[in-house]
Parts: sequence; structure tokens; C-alpha cells
Amino acid sequence: MATNVKFRIVAVVAAFTILLGVYTAKLWRPDVRFNNFYIYYTAADFVRSNESIHIYDAIDPGTNPEIILADQNTVWAQRMISFGISRTSLYLYPPTLADLMVPLTVLSPSAALIVWNALGVLMILGLSVALTKVLGVKFFGSTFLVAAVVLLFRPTLNTIYWGQVTILLMFLLTIGFSLYANGHKNIAAFLFVLAIAIKLEPIVVIIPIIVWRDWKCLRYLVMWSILLCLGLWAVNGSDALNLYFLHHLPAMSGGELGGSGGDIYNNRSLGNIFYTYLGGAHPVVSSRAIGWLYHVVSALILCYAGWLSRFKQGENSTYLRQFEIGMIFLLLMCCLSPYSWLYNWALCAPVVVMFCKRAWDGRADIVETVLLIAFLLSLSTSKFNMPMVTPILGVTLGIVALYRIRLERRPAESNNPMTIGLRNVPQPDQR
Repeated sequence: MATNVKFRIVAVVAAFTILLGVYTAKLWRPDVRFNNFYIYYTAADFVRSNESIHIYDAIDPGTNPEIILADQNTVWAQRMISFGISRTSLYLYPPTLADLMVPLTVLSPSAALIVWNALGVLMILGLSVALTKVLGVKFFGSTFLVAAVVLLFRPTLNTIYWGQVTILLMFLLTIGFSLYANGHKNIAAFLFVLAIAIKLEPIVVIIPIIVWRDWKCLRYLVMWSILLCLGLWAVNGSDALNLYFLHHLPAMSGGELGGSGGDIYNNRSLGNIFYTYLGGAHPVVSSRAIGWLYHVVSALILCYAGWLSRFKQGENSTYLRQFEIGMIFLLLMCCLSPYSWLYNWALCAPVVVMFCKRAWDGRADIVETVLLIAFLLSLSTSKFNMPMVTPILGVTLGIVALYRIRLERRPAESNNPMTIGLRNVPQPDQR
């Protein structure tokens, strides 16, 4: 299939999924609109009043906090109710995000929400600038086109609807890989550590850095991790951190892998597939066995992806190649996370832009193109059991792309951004 034909098909499918996502947004549940933002706001209010311990006081160690609401009699629930928030969901993350959001608590919840969404739009513009530069997209208005694609991507709209933190993570990780590939490893390491401290799943971004044996960046990661842990301890105290790591986190990791009552409406993760078909109302095996199976399969996938990310002996890395591998690990993170609700897949918006650029440059073969189209279509709806298909397509697309990148045998490029995104140019015969 000709390169321009493949790209046109991908572009049409992407446009279709964007339009469908905009249309289906009106069907989302009204009772959860901006709910996650109000959770973060409440947690930040506790931090501001030096009561960080109450962020996690509604936890039942025997129940997964991902799928329950807080007891109405807890201090946490009462604070949410005082803000006019009726859906008293639990705060699921380390206290980092709550600490960062303390300045917003000087505003009312409604005013803080406006600022939150405005910052989200600015972050999308910022990461779009980075994407166009690193991918070599240089036509007039390319930054605004990329920003529109990222913003109107169905999971991104779902992120805004819930008031989720995914746009911040998308910004930190995309800018982080852009800076890393451009040699700014200290700042990149800080952004990676901050993303991991907000939500633990981004820890998978360390895998390619380990595989590349980038000891300098790994030292920066350790340094920033220690400094951030000390900062969290100073702001929140040891009691709040102990509650999170010793009670809250084990309750999340040891719970069911599916949604509440086997809900698959939004949870598009590999773990949910195992839970739905092997557990559920009529379990084939125990939940513990399902958990072990999920962790083993996830580890094998990440190990294979890491192996494919290696550089051959004597081979120099390139700016573009490092960035593409980093983006693919974001895709794998969404697929393998125990809980990957629809809004979590907003992290794949920059990944989709990257894959579209590969199709445009003629670097994506027919298999990669078909997988990308199927992946986009699977995210466009929750009908026809599509949530079960998304993680399988995502893992397959990521592995195929890593294999294709490994097969590419280009002359070593410099880390000059001016050389990035150029198409293959026939090399002179030097024999």
C-alpha cells in the first residue's frame, strides 16, 4: 500500500474517532462530571490545613478503594460534603498531587476548576509544541492542529469531563522524553520522578533508560526521588505516608482487577480481561491466581519490550528513536495498568500523533497501520465489548512498532533537532 494512501486512511479514521468522541460525550454520566477534580481539591484542602492524615482516613484495608465510596461519617466524606460534593469518592494517589494543588484552595471549588481546565489547555499547547519539534512536523499551523487532535481525542475529552490528572501526566512525560532525547537528562529525570510521584504507573518509563544503560540519567532519577520523598515527608508527615504505602496501596494492588461489579464500561486494561473471563460472578480460578497471572504476563511483555528497545552493539541512538520508544512505553503503561479507565488512555494522544507521523514518513508497514486503525476504532466506543479489545491491540501495536524500529538500519544521526523528522535520503555509495 502506498505511503500517502496509508496515511490518508489513518487520518480519516482518526478524524472519525474524534467526531464520534465529541458526539458520545453527551452520553457520559452526569453524576461524575468533574468528580475527580473535587477529590483532588478536597485532598489539597486537608494539606493546606495541615491535616494530610485525613486524606486516607476513609480507607478499609480489606476493600479496594478504587471501586467504593467513602463512609459518610468519615472526616474525608464530611469535608467533601461541606464543599457541596455529594459523590464522596476516595483519593487514590500519593499526596504529591494534593501538595501541588494547595494554591488552588485559596479559590472556591468552581473557580479552581476553571483555573484547572485553563492550565490543562495550556499544557496541551505546550506538549504539542514539543511534539511538532521532535517529530519534525513543520507545516503552517501544525502546532494548533496537533493540539486540536490531542484535545478532541475521546479519552482526553473524558479526562476533562472527570477533571482527571491525566493531562498533567501527559505533559510531564511527553516533555520529559523530548528533553531526554535532546540531552537535557537532569530536567527530564525530574519530570519523570514527578509523574511517578503523582501516580505510580509511569514508573515503566524507567525501563528503556535501564535498557540503554544510561547511568547518568538513572543517578538523576535516584537523586530527584530522594529529594521528593524528603519533601513529601516534610509537608505531609510520616503518618500520612505510612497510611498510603502500608494500607492504601496494598488495598489497591490486592483488590479485584475488574471494575465495580465487573464493570467494563471504562476499564480497558489487560487485568480486566483476566478478571472478566477467569473471575467475576463465576470464577474459574481464585482472585489471587488471577492477580499472579496478570503480573507475570505484564512482566513478560515489559521484558520483551525492553529487549526490543536495546541498541545493537556499536549502534548509536538517535533523537527520534529514543522519543518513539518512550512514547511506546506510555502505550504499554495504559495497557498493563491494573485500572486503565477511558480517561487514562488520554496518555496515548501523543502516541497516536507519533504513529500518524510514522505513517506519513512511510516508516509504518501495513501491519502497524492496520493495528493503529483498529486501536483508534476500539477507543471510539464502549459497545461490542471494545474495552476488552483495546489493551490487546495496544500491546500488539507497541510490540510491532518496537520490532519495526529495531529493524531500521539508518546511519547514525546527530542529536540535532534540525535533522529530526527528515525522510530517508539515499546515501551515496562509499565503496
